[in-house]
Amino acid sequence: MKKNALAVAVLAALATTAQAQSSVEIFGIIDLAVTRGNGGTAANAGGNGTSKNSTLKQSTSSRFGFRGTEDLGGGLSASFILDSRFRPDTGELTRPGVLFSGKSILQLTSKNLGAVWAGRDYTPAFFVGVKSDPFGWDGVGQVGIGQYAGYRSTSGTQVTDAIGYKSPRLSGFSTAITVALGEGERSRENGVNIEYLSGPLYVGLGYGGQKGGAPTTDGDRIINAGLTYDLGYVKPMFYAAQSKTAGGKDTNKMFMIGALAPVGASVFKVAYGQIDPDGANNVQKKFSLGYEYYLSKRTNIYVDTGLAREERKTSNNAYALGMRHKF
Repeated sequence: MKKNALAVAVLAALATTAQAQSSVEIFGIIDLAVTRGNGGTAANAGGNGTSKNSTLKQSTSSRFGFRGTEDLGGGLSASFILDSRFRPDTGELTRPGVLFSGKSILQLTSKNLGAVWAGRDYTPAFFVGVKSDPFGWDGVGQVGIGQYAGYRSTSGTQVTDAIGYKSPRLSGFSTAITVALGEGERSRENGVNIEYLSGPLYVGLGYGGQKGGAPTTDGDRIINAGLTYDLGYVKPMFYAAQSKTAGGKDTNKMFMIGALAPVGASVFKVAYGQIDPDGANNVQKKFSLGYEYYLSKRTNIYVDTGLAREERKTSNNAYALGMRHKF
């Protein structure tokens, strides 16, 4: 009887240890807003194009996903992230037929040496851009893909069939490197960033480039830089990028300035961005204002507006009133 009791106690202890060493959780965001535009022809990321109809859509990409980690001991851990994007107004996947279009990675992490991953993830240059955008690359206020100054990644802001490395943060510095394999006839895409974060200061420098594949993208590349400084009552932001497109022939430039200002449960946002495409003679400008009010740590309501101007085209103004919940 005593032996049985001892065996049960040992098994219970082992089960408790195993549970403590690994975990899996469900996460997500649901975001919906009523948006409306004036139907102008100027480019306006996040807007409704030339439609004047009211539209129910998301500002932040709605998602649900799973992430888990297992402690392997000795400072090593294995983890995964599966991030699925969908449209809550229709229930459809954002990319038809692609279940985990946000992120799909398997990762091995060393506490001292950093992490190696494989799968689908954001490009290193994207992290520099999104951290320097008051609107977080979301909604009618975003400059969005315009922050790439005309550069087009093989999979938008993400890379697929990729392997990557993320370093630990040392004295405020960290780096990320990715290589997207040129499977089939696609371009091989490489990327790297160097980031510095210490107290209120963030500085980021990113690069992305393509080799092989279509002649129209072979040699395309982007360099971007971001700077933010959190003063507590306001967080100024600055961002700039330069790209080579059309097979590396054209040079495009863009810059953006903005700020976040938290006041109690509220956050005010403002941004101005300008894109100058090479040889196109159609400078694009955008001014954005936004306001968020947090009902709780996970739920907020917001009002955003994005006013876009483009040479030889009519002004495009877009507005959104929405609600966002994180879980």
